[in-house]
This record gives sequence, structure tokens and C-alpha cells, in this order.
Amino acid sequence: MFFSNCNLRCVFCINWQISQGGEGEPESLRDLAAMMLHLQEIGCHNINIVTPTHYSAHIVLGLDIAAADGLRLPLVYNTCGWERSEILSVLDGVVDIYLPDFKYADSAMAAKYSSGADTYPEVTKAALLEMHRQVGVAKPAADGLMYRGLMIRHLVMPNRVSGTRRVIDWIAANLPKDTYLNIMSQYRPMYRAFDYPEIARRLTRAEYAEAVEYARQAGLTNLDIQGVPPS
Repeated sequence: MFFSNCNLRCVFCINWQISQGGEGEPESLRDLAAMMLHLQEIGCHNINIVTPTHYSAHIVLGLDIAAADGLRLPLVYNTCGWERSEILSVLDGVVDIYLPDFKYADSAMAAKYSSGADTYPEVTKAALLEMHRQVGVAKPAADGLMYRGLMIRHLVMPNRVSGTRRVIDWIAANLPKDTYLNIMSQYRPMYRAFDYPEIARRLTRAEYAEAVEYARQAGLTNLDIQGVPPS
């Protein structure tokens, strides 16, 4: 379930029409609850709420209505990672799976490519620790599905601008070694990325392979490795 607008507003966003263009329609809390119940009825495994941060209060209210009407699916909090820990603490016991990005290790890069978000690295680190405290390590159940846990994503970007090695170092030093980490290879220049020459191209095979090998050397054991990008 996509929510319009985003607190980070990356210049390379692939969903910029929604995240920055505000594409979408207003819905009531009961409409929101009905959508959740519909997803359950058609066999979805979870309720995945995308860019939920600025709607968190509305989502909790909608979820309460849906739960009273029989919703039993896990809630996935699909976020850019730039979350206030004090707000996350309110969601303790509400969210089953946290699915955050850890986009940048460097505040200057975060500020440059994501609307002046120079606090991104430190705020996100604190958020990841709070998420882990709440839900722990994500491990599949006997049926192969995830029902609870922290699932971190990191998008490897051209010319190392996302600081992949420092991201991996922090995860390895501050979270369990079996923390789920999706090392993403799908970066492609979109939206305003062509205004920045250093990110105006696709990722190379070598850049992605370097990231994966570094994660393995750091001792991370629960890696979701994607297909390598075209060279």
C-alpha cells in the first residue's frame, strides 16, 4: 500500500510521481481498513505500507479498525530509514516486520541527494537499533515466509556515493551478524539523477560484486544477494 509523498525525497527516486509528485487519492480511515482486509481476503501474506512515516498515526487508527473486523496479517513498515526513535517506540507491538533502507553512511551525501537530510546516517542508525530491539532478527518460518523481524535494505550506488563499506561496517559492529541485509543492485538513474554526473549511470558488475564480497568479509551471514547488474 503506497502512501503519497516521502520525507526523504531522493533525487534518484524511481517512484517520484508518488513520493514527490503526490500522486494518489484521499481515502478515509475506514477505506484504509477495508483495503487491508481486502488484501487479506485475496491471499496476501502481509500488509506492506510504503513510505508510511508521515501517516503513521492514520495507519494505526486504520489498523485498529481492520483488526476489529478480523485482520490478522503481519504489518510491514516499509521505510527509507529516516525515522525518529521516539515515534518508533510508539509502534512497538504494532509493527511485525521493519523493512528500512540504510541509504547513506555519509551525511554530506545524504544532504546532496536527499533534500538536505544531513542527519540521515545518525538518525537511521538509532532507528535501526530501536527496530531491532522491537522485532529482532528476521528469520523465515517453517513455511518459508517472514512473520517478524528487521530486514535492512542497502542500495549500492555508482562511485560509492552511498558509502556501502561504512554501512556494512556499522551493521556488523552494532547488530547481530545474522541480521537480514538485502544488498540491492537495481540502481538506475531516474528523476533528477542526470543532474548529478556521478550517479547518472547504472551500477557496474564490479561495483556490486565489491559490495557483496565486503559484506561477506565483514562476517554478515544473512545476505539477500540480487542478480548482478549489466556491465
